[in-house]
Amino acid sequence: MKPSEYNSKARESLGKQFLDIGTSIFKGVILLFTVVPITLILKSWLDKDSKPFSIMDLVSSITFGTYVVLLIFVIIAMYIGAWFRDEGLKHIHEAGEIEKTAE
Repeated sequence: MKPSEYNSKARESLGKQFLDIGTSIFKGVILLFTVVPITLILKSWLDKDSKPFSIMDLVSSITFGTYVVLLIFVIIAMYIGAWFRDEGLKHIHEAGEIEKTAE
């Protein structure tokens, strides 16, 4: 069965699921850029035996190829998240239109 053949309740549920998936992808990317650096800083702060840690040193030691791969992954994740959100909003909107025409 195609989503266009679903009734309004099923279509709205599908849209909400797509919206949740897209939001989860965005949250995952945000957590990647916030939690990982904070964790590295706390690890270096708690581990007194290691040398001082700097995120700038870490970033400058990454090769160009690694930058490109990370950037491509982030772009793909943002695109997929945006696609899921757009599809979810489209299905929710169309489910509302189906309910209005049924009345």
